[in-house]
Amino acid sequence: MKLSLFFSCFMLGFLIAPLQAQNEDSKNNNIGFGGPLFINTTLAGEWTMEVGGLGAGFINEQFYIGGGGFGLSQKKDSYEYDMGYGGLMLGYFWRGTGKTALNFYALGGYGGIDEEGENIEKNGDDFWVLKPAAEVDFQLAPWLRLGIGGGYRWVMGSDIITLDDGDLSAPFGSITFRFGNWGQ
Repeated sequence: MKLSLFFSCFMLGFLIAPLQAQNEDSKNNNIGFGGPLFINTTLAGEWTMEVGGLGAGFINEQFYIGGGGFGLSQKKDSYEYDMGYGGLMLGYFWRGTGKTALNFYALGGYGGIDEEGENIEKNGDDFWVLKPAAEVDFQLAPWLRLGIGGGYRWVMGSDIITLDDGDLSAPFGSITFRFGNWGQ
């Protein structure tokens, strides 16, 4: 699980560097952004907080490519779950009028979950994840935007004893802080 998050961050660096060089030579002032993301969601039917980070580089004024990584811990009954995942993110940033915008993105990648508890020493498995989302973005400063939105975390291929893919998949609400160059 930790290896997949490391790999996602490593790949993010390879993706953003060429995009920054491309944008510096073009008329586009949007270079990229990054920041933390706080998610209110469920795991195994219980409310939990998921924390992560996103980063991306703009391809042009609206489309971007990047990556992200997320993690959460949850206790339910006598079991404890630790889950993490990361992957590639593709997005579309539509500027509205004034200081608001709409942001649509999808993150697809790989992750893992560990369970420990009553009659289970430690059990873990890997899975695939697809996470589409939409946000309304508000410009708070020339270098800072606040996104409020939601989406769905769809998990496929997990095989742990106490939970199935349906227990790991869930809708979510999010708050995102994006620090970057917005070409203003």
